[in-house]
Amino acid sequence: MSAVPKPHVILNPRLSARNAAKYFLLPGADQIRLLRDQKFPRLEPQVFKQPYYAISKRGIRAFLERGPESLVDTRAQIQRMRNAPQRMHLTRVLGEFLNSEHAQRGLKPISFPRCQAYIRNLELRLSPDLVAYEGKEERFIYFNEKAEQCSPEVARITLEIAYWILKQNGVELKPQQLEYIDLFTGVLYRGRKPRKKTMQDLEENARLIESLWPTIEP
Repeated sequence: MSAVPKPHVILNPRLSARNAAKYFLLPGADQIRLLRDQKFPRLEPQVFKQPYYAISKRGIRAFLERGPESLVDTRAQIQRMRNAPQRMHLTRVLGEFLNSEHAQRGLKPISFPRCQAYIRNLELRLSPDLVAYEGKEERFIYFNEKAEQCSPEVARITLEIAYWILKQNGVELKPQQLEYIDLFTGVLYRGRKPRKKTMQDLEENARLIESLWPTIEP
């Protein structure tokens, strides 16, 4: 009789800047669901655990690096996806970027080391969708790829937390170097310095997540 495999578990609480921002604004039951997904990232159904928009984001980066000739490969990868709704959304996201002003900004993608910082025992990760030079300045960019308008408050809190993480890692930059691009509406949100309330909420939620994390089951 074969043993039931144990689920992969993340022992200590961790969230990306974006997921931390979402957590702030979710109702209680949805907060628990988000934490469960973070603690047990490989539970079924796997389709919801995969980076749904990974191909379109790689395609955006390839376009910025290599130009329009890269689109042939990206579109071929999308067409090989078996999931028809996913093919549609990947095509939509790529098209929304290509049709936006951001495709013509001269962004030059760069590699950037992983950054994380801690509030109490909660690990916060930077995880932007794109890091690029625009002229001589770095840009740390998040995309809203969903087929609906993103929450302006989620966008702002994401950028505030991301700025705080970078500062904790000794990165000197202006808040405006962080951006959240809503591809669905075309709205661009620029970073601001973290509000006192954001940092207070972060501290309070870190304390709550610490207490909840050991109780969350698969």
